[in-house]
Amino acid sequence: MCFDYGVHTRYTLFFFRYTSLMDIICASICYRGYADDEVDATLQFAPAIGYRLMEIHGPMVWSADAIEHFDLNRIRCDLQASGMRCAGIYTPGWGGRDAADVEAHAQAIAACAQFARELGASHITSTGASPRDEPGALERVITCVRRVTELVPPDNSVRLALEPHFGNVLLQPDDFDRIFKAVPDTRLGVCVDTGHFHSAGIDTIAIIHRFAKRIVNVHLKDHISTVSVGIGRGEIDLQTEIAALRETGYPGDLTVELEVEDPLNLPRYTQEAYVYLCGLLGRKL
Repeated sequence: MCFDYGVHTRYTLFFFRYTSLMDIICASICYRGYADDEVDATLQFAPAIGYRLMEIHGPMVWSADAIEHFDLNRIRCDLQASGMRCAGIYTPGWGGRDAADVEAHAQAIAACAQFARELGASHITSTGASPRDEPGALERVITCVRRVTELVPPDNSVRLALEPHFGNVLLQPDDFDRIFKAVPDTRLGVCVDTGHFHSAGIDTIAIIHRFAKRIVNVHLKDHISTVSVGIGRGEIDLQTEIAALRETGYPGDLTVELEVEDPLNLPRYTQEAYVYLCGLLGRKL
């Protein structure tokens, strides 16, 4: 029998977030390609490293079709058994191929917002569902975002984050500005993804200052050019970017994302990331 701690966890996370240092979140993608089920692997390995928070990135939230198989009660029980808390969920993409696909994505994203609320998470995140050069893609993203804000009731305060991806419809600063202007919902914001902004040659520090009040969450990656590598192994100045987040008053935590080309090394990279970021944040191991 599992305790339904959603409401209690939300208040605990609120207190924790505003009274202590940034915490480090382990995204389940950190074990993608290493294990059959990345969520199970995260719950098995990440707590022993020191992670207390996780973001669910798969496998049951990868697509609109998969959402119906998301077992909320099992996830709640597995989290409780591991000692970890869910900080966020990565959803199907914003937008879609056509009107029907946009509606399917909106319904799935809204369902994820409800799952996040039930698990005591603070946010959901995804990038656009279309490549950048697809005609009408940004307009369909706007339609999807507007529809999600209609489907997610006002009393659900889970934040809705738009994430950049290299080559994606969501990437340039003006893309986010257009969406915020079209959909003036205060729950809507930006996910700062250090890897994708770096790959696109976009100044992440400038993004942090431009959208300071709109930053919902941060996905930390390290890169060499456009190739994702282990945290601390690349050329991204994460120390300066974290300092900028602190300077602008970012109240949230930092999510480790690893999308490396050598997944057999993911357990080591995930541990390295925790140690490296604890050093940058001044946290005790």
